[in-house]
Amino acid sequence: MKRLTASLSLLIACATPAPSVAPESGPALAARSTPAPPSTVFTLLSVEVFGSRKVPKEQLLEAIGLPAAGSQLDKARMDFGGVLQESKKRVTERWPFALCAYSVAEYPGNLMRVTVNLVDQGDEWRMTFLPPPQGSPPDPSGLVDAWVSYLKKLQELRQAGAFPTFGVGTCQAIVCHGGFEHPELAHREQAFVVGVPSHFDALVRVLREDRDDIRRMSAAMLLSYHGAREELAEAISLSVKDSSAGVRNEILRLLGAVQKDQKQVISPLEPILDALWFPLSTDRNKAGWALVQIVESEGTVRRKQILDTSGEMLMQMAGMEQPIDHEPARKVLTILAGRDLGADEAAWRRWMTETSAQ
Repeated sequence: MKRLTASLSLLIACATPAPSVAPESGPALAARSTPAPPSTVFTLLSVEVFGSRKVPKEQLLEAIGLPAAGSQLDKARMDFGGVLQESKKRVTERWPFALCAYSVAEYPGNLMRVTVNLVDQGDEWRMTFLPPPQGSPPDPSGLVDAWVSYLKKLQELRQAGAFPTFGVGTCQAIVCHGGFEHPELAHREQAFVVGVPSHFDALVRVLREDRDDIRRMSAAMLLSYHGAREELAEAISLSVKDSSAGVRNEILRLLGAVQKDQKQVISPLEPILDALWFPLSTDRNKAGWALVQIVESEGTVRRKQILDTSGEMLMQMAGMEQPIDHEPARKVLTILAGRDLGADEAAWRRWMTETSAQ
């Protein structure tokens, strides 16, 4: 599935790497026409719940009370965030969840899906993260500030309709976050290409120690310009349990990208399996795709460990309508099972029971 750049938003709580090629520049780049600003009217495809093992889904969906699938929503004419806030209020007043967080995924064609992520009381272990760091390490050669400036300009161009909303673009890093194919972006990448390998240790320190979530997340993104995959995977793995959802999202994305198309396993399995239990859509989606890369490299060698540790989460994900859940889960399970049982969660559960009994 194509990357949903800047489109997966955690609205209420308590975004596959492209080929690395040089960006286009010069007259051909400058001559591109500017498209019209994107439409604000979306079609709501689904509303789903994930994570509760105590409250029936039917009761939850009734309390959530969002518009029916197929509804047209104009986000410029309605306070969609307010609608979600009222929905969350109804849910949390009825059931005392340890966490209730709504996420919205937007897809090409102005399509939208909503997932309500839940953690039952008693399942707080699913949210055992590292304490928020309190440091303020230096920004090596201004790389972090330069990256934040790049992301800001990228978002401005997208909002103006001057840059594609979806897609990862092209870049010279292991992971691209939109690319540099615009006159106002094209000159920015070389500083990252040159600076990140020279300041690898300092950026890892920002990732681990900076009190600012955005700066830690930016450091994680920048580290994808470091080409030594084994060193990179080892340095970032601890941050899978960062207190910030945005940082976790980027670390898990990067671990998957580091592992992609490798003959040997580089990214560590255990923290990725743990992350499948984390509470948010972004957690399990990126953990799921990282796990896809591992099983594509090594096959069924650690099937028992995967199913014993996180099989339950893979089962729930496989049964979701939401593609960011079911696509990675079904791909992992298909490799482990040697056959594709599709969207039938009950069939997958029967297979897991039979396999575990062997």
